[in-house]
Amino acid sequence: MNFIENVINALLDKNLDLSKTNLILPSKRPIIFFKKYFAEQKYNGFIPAFFTIEDFISKYSDLIQIENIPLWFEAYKIQKEYINPEEKFEDFLKWIPTLLNDFNDIETFSDHPLKIIEHLSSIERIENWGESLNSQHQDKLFFKNIKFWENNLILYKKLTQSLKEKGLGTKGMLITSVVENLKTISIPQKENFVFVGFNALTPKEEKIIKYFISNFNTFLYWDADSYYLNNPTQEAGYFLRNYLKWNYYASRDFQWIQNNFKEPKIINVISTSQEVTQAKYAGNLLNTFSNKELKNTALILCDETILPSVIESLPKNIQKVNITMGYSLKNSLLASFFKQIFQLHIFKEKNNSKGFYFEDVINILTHSIINSDPIISNFVNEIKQSNRVFISDSLIYKQLSNLNILFIFKEYSSPIHLLIKLKEFCEIMHEETKETEPILKENFLRFKNIFSQLIFQLGENPIIDSFSVLQTFYHHLLNNEKIDFIGEPLEGLQLMGLLESRLLSFKNIIMLGVNEGILPAGKTDNSFIPFDVKKNYNINTYLENDAIYAYHFYRLLQHAENITLLYNNYTEGINSGEKSRFISQLQFESGYQINEIVATYSGNLQKNKKLSILKTPVLMKAINEWLQEPISPTHLTNYHYNPIIFYIQKILHLEKEQEIEEEISPLNYGNLIHHTLESLYSPYKEKQLSIDILEQMLKEYPLKLNTYINQNLNKDLFERGHNYLQKLLAEKTVEKIILRDITDIKNGNTIFIKDIEKRLFSKITLDHIGEIHLKGFVDRWDIFNGQNRIIDYKTSSVNPLKFKYEKIDKIRENNNYKFFIQLIFYAYMILNEKMSETVKVGIWSFKKPFKGLEILSMDNNDVFTYSEVITLFKNVTFLIEEIANPNIPFSEKD
Repeated sequence: MNFIENVINALLDKNLDLSKTNLILPSKRPIIFFKKYFAEQKYNGFIPAFFTIEDFISKYSDLIQIENIPLWFEAYKIQKEYINPEEKFEDFLKWIPTLLNDFNDIETFSDHPLKIIEHLSSIERIENWGESLNSQHQDKLFFKNIKFWENNLILYKKLTQSLKEKGLGTKGMLITSVVENLKTISIPQKENFVFVGFNALTPKEEKIIKYFISNFNTFLYWDADSYYLNNPTQEAGYFLRNYLKWNYYASRDFQWIQNNFKEPKIINVISTSQEVTQAKYAGNLLNTFSNKELKNTALILCDETILPSVIESLPKNIQKVNITMGYSLKNSLLASFFKQIFQLHIFKEKNNSKGFYFEDVINILTHSIINSDPIISNFVNEIKQSNRVFISDSLIYKQLSNLNILFIFKEYSSPIHLLIKLKEFCEIMHEETKETEPILKENFLRFKNIFSQLIFQLGENPIIDSFSVLQTFYHHLLNNEKIDFIGEPLEGLQLMGLLESRLLSFKNIIMLGVNEGILPAGKTDNSFIPFDVKKNYNINTYLENDAIYAYHFYRLLQHAENITLLYNNYTEGINSGEKSRFISQLQFESGYQINEIVATYSGNLQKNKKLSILKTPVLMKAINEWLQEPISPTHLTNYHYNPIIFYIQKILHLEKEQEIEEEISPLNYGNLIHHTLESLYSPYKEKQLSIDILEQMLKEYPLKLNTYINQNLNKDLFERGHNYLQKLLAEKTVEKIILRDITDIKNGNTIFIKDIEKRLFSKITLDHIGEIHLKGFVDRWDIFNGQNRIIDYKTSSVNPLKFKYEKIDKIRENNNYKFFIQLIFYAYMILNEKMSETVKVGIWSFKKPFKGLEILSMDNNDVFTYSEVITLFKNVTFLIEEIANPNIPFSEKD
């Protein structure tokens, strides 16, 4: 028999009047199993009244528990009135939830809460005794926080007083009120009380139970095992060992201490590389279970975030499953939609912008919740093509005036008004969503309820003066909302979290997420109270919380026969990849043979094959059309970089979708410098540069650069942040290029500007192809000390361009081959068109602008004649021949 059956049999054996019996349980989940087992015992009388410990305390308290949101408002009112009149509500919300949790812990665990807060205030004064505080320091953050606990003492006193006057209280205040008024509690005669399956009682819960033991017909039933109860080092029995010392048990048996843990068990520990592997492994294991075995099987999730993967992995032959934990609404598709709406308004509010941020607008308009519409598609394309970073209200109204989502982009005098519109939107969508989409329909209903709650609790409160504050309240409600699954509560597989398994027993246990940091959670206390203070006043710390989870873990295992524990061994981010210490304890202390298995997921995860496109007759026709047009060096560098990208862009003519730039791209950064240099040097074509000319350029370049920004880019984006720094960097780059020219002239060199942004054309005849036309743009063509130089500007870094003839057959493997293509291409066109007898070619990198030109050389020769370039150009034109070869497919590169 399991624990619940034992309790029922014990009660029936006592011949109690169950109609006057109260069963107090740790949670609601076991109630349905109690009712089931009463029915199986063919009991026809009245069953007991069931209470959770929280409900039981509420029943006898003279206070009503206050919800968090009204509690925050009440605390803020006191903070403003008595402590800090200048405190902003948005700042207050960043710390008050943690402090109120601390107040609740102090109230729950201590009979003298003021003593603890005074202690903390004293510690604060001692730590800061050396600080001389005077009026000069009062504006400093340190001074404002030095009296943190001193102020919190005021807040605690005023808050508890105010709540009591209203008949309200926190959980801690409710249990305190019950303890303080135990002797005045009115209990009907012959009433029975049964406390079942508890483990970690607070001191005040202990007092209540002991009072009922002394004054009423009360029974206690514990689900304990000698394995951890009799071992003083076993944390699972930490609390129960203390209860054994109660005077009550001086003359009574402790019911019940079992010896189930030492019964035969099969324990498998599975190490997996990802959460999805755990889900797949569990699914495959369940597939081996019969329907009869499934009825006595629990799938326990220590990490509830993997619930979707687990549901997807359940075998299709499982006909009945009960999922008790629910799916968090914050992970739903609709939650992401409303998150974008809040972000839209928060960004505009915080940045005082003239319009809505483009990314927020596009994310909303393209969200899958929004039905596709040509109006929306055209508007999104317009935003991208015009590179609009901020979208004005007038433009949105003009484009979306006929759509039901226009309300999202309206200006609201109060954030509450947006809530009202969102609630109305959910009501409409709930009605319009078809029954064939039950989850989405239910989601709209749930969000409607959330918005209704917020409207009711927040009302027209003037404190809610910003969307970021509103979002804090919204997240608080959303984080506690779950979508319940419809299942068979008493039949089939039971899928639950660890806490939901309290009092329940299963023959087969499959537990997922048994990792350190999850089970147990470890040092995750979110508290302002130091660890040593908590220990001194017997307030639960992470150590006690770990002991609580240890009990739940071992209690489940003590009743089971077949146990499978899975953990994630993959180390990434905050995931340690470490198995829970509870597993290690089993391995070293339990005496069981633990079977360790490393599992890998052998699903359809295949490495993507490199894309290869055969040149069909249709494709060859398109290639021949490309060959009829002038070919630029950029075409060939693209092909060298990745033939597939070349194929998409130059053969299929499919350009990459235009993206809006909020931060200037490397391309536009390069264009900014290119065009600034062009505007500075173009007036001096066919002229020799002088120091006076270049010094005049030094005066003019900031204006030229800003003129280009104003005419071609979004000038508002260059007023601050990353783009402002990029603008300063561009100015410095232009300045250093001019200074390089000044330095060269001062060193006795002459610089004659032949041309700027020179358009070149030429042609070449290739075997099997015929005549090919060539084109290109030369950024700068100058004559340096009588020698023609072709200069190409690059934003990237450039290593020395020194090549050797002996390695020319492997030049395609050289990292600088892309520069070789471009520079030899230009050299060929200049010399083929007889524009010069010889030529130098090189790259001027914006990364090191004062360094000047990085000149291409072959075996240390950097001046090229036509005959030399013809030979070198064959190492470029073979790319054209390869493109035109029908037997060589376009193949993707790594």
